[in-house]
Amino acid sequence: METELRRTNFPKKHPIRRELEQYVIAWNTCLREVVSTMDCITLLRNANPTYRSDYAYQLRDAGLITPEQAKEFVKLIR
Repeated sequence: METELRRTNFPKKHPIRRELEQYVIAWNTCLREVVSTMDCITLLRNANPTYRSDYAYQLRDAGLITPEQAKEFVKLIR
C-alpha cells in the first residue's frame, strides 16, 4: 500500500499582521523567536503604546480582531 504525500499549503498571513510582527521585533528583539506564534492581541500588547491604537484599528478593519478586543487599545473621544 502506497502512501500519498501531499504538500500542505499554510495560510498566508495578512499584510498588517506581518507588519505588526516586524514592528514588535524592531522594538523587542528578544521576542524574535516567538513573535510568529503570538496572537494579534499579544502582539498589540508588545507594541509601543503610541502606535497600538493605529494597529488596533487596522486589525479590526481587516477582521483579525473584534471591536470588543480593539477597545483595550483604542480610546474613544466624544
